[in-house]
Amino acid sequence: MKNPRSFPLRPPLLAAVLLLTAPAALAADWLLAAPETQVVPGQRFEVVVIGDGRAANWPARLPASIALPGGGPRIAVELVAIGKADANARQRRYFARWPTEVVGVATLALADHPSARVLLDGGAATRVVSAPTQAPASGVAAGEASAAPAPVAAAPASSVAPMARVADMPADPTPVEPSALGFHEPMYFLVGGKDPVSARFQFSFRYRIFDEQGVVAETIPVASGVYFGFTQTSLWDLQGESKPFRDSSFRPSLFYRWGLDDPDQRGSLALYGGYEHESNGKEDMPSRSIDTLFARADARIRVDESGTYFGVAPKFWTYLDREDNPDIARYRGHAELGLRLGRDDALMFSTLIRRGSAGKMGTQFDLSYPLRRSVFSGVGAFVHLQAFKGYGETLLEYDENKETQYRLGISLVR
Repeated sequence: MKNPRSFPLRPPLLAAVLLLTAPAALAADWLLAAPETQVVPGQRFEVVVIGDGRAANWPARLPASIALPGGGPRIAVELVAIGKADANARQRRYFARWPTEVVGVATLALADHPSARVLLDGGAATRVVSAPTQAPASGVAAGEASAAPAPVAAAPASSVAPMARVADMPADPTPVEPSALGFHEPMYFLVGGKDPVSARFQFSFRYRIFDEQGVVAETIPVASGVYFGFTQTSLWDLQGESKPFRDSSFRPSLFYRWGLDDPDQRGSLALYGGYEHESNGKEDMPSRSIDTLFARADARIRVDESGTYFGVAPKFWTYLDREDNPDIARYRGHAELGLRLGRDDALMFSTLIRRGSAGKMGTQFDLSYPLRRSVFSGVGAFVHLQAFKGYGETLLEYDENKETQYRLGISLVR
């Protein structure tokens, strides 16, 4: 029975809110983006600042601050421009060194434009390797040098720590472990579709199992490339009386990742291979599940000096178990192809194409653009349009052909 005092938010209103807030978020004149969201404490990282394009607005140094999600004092850093300012350019690259004391996910924001911010991952499981202890300074006894420092009162959350200038930082950073926890597949929340109106959302992460400086990885170095991944994709019926979830797909995986570096920085290549289970968590007739062995490549090639790149990501698999849905290969096949074109700090177009052994196809198109003003606390975001047509939008309905479904919303990772 419905609660007579409740006032449910109708799906058209949800879509209207997204449509009305997106133009306002796109209207600001400053944007901060990162070509690479993974950073290493103590090492150099780069960001792209996008403004109104006038050379006078491109200072050689920009003050910024780093804030942790849990609060506490912000740490000020100074961004240093790379190369000369171009009067006709709408963007300029800057660099700094990530403070060694900032470990984990944090938000970098421009001091003079706080709405220009980007979320960077300094490694939730990163551990800074202790530097050798220096000899005590002249005139200081060894016992005094080794004494514990006096406690310091905690600074208020709104305070900013003293600025760390790049020029004052050591050229050779202290060795650190790369990030263990990171993004895996796109994460978004979208509203739209028809018959019925629904929300489609996805979140995903991956975790490196073996510590690079742990016993296993030191004995077997290749073990540092072993990851656990998890992705959940859900379709939420917003028109049903009880707002039920039509279906959810849970995809845990165990895989090996091998990354190849390009010394000329013209592109990148990562190879993946492993085991993946996919299930909708249901029993009896609605139950769907498959077990696969897969191999995937993710290649990206930079096509111009502005940072635009073209990406190709083919994935191949063979079925180990498909008892709940023995004919799924007719609709899903044994391969899919992902393509993308765009810039990390601008418009991005991507598509995913899948063709079954019986010629049944499912195609997804995604178009996204960075929001120039913050929407969520401490997190950058993108306005995101998605279209899906064909078979396999959900695991439950893998053998049903859907007409084109359009959804609009927000993505955090694309």
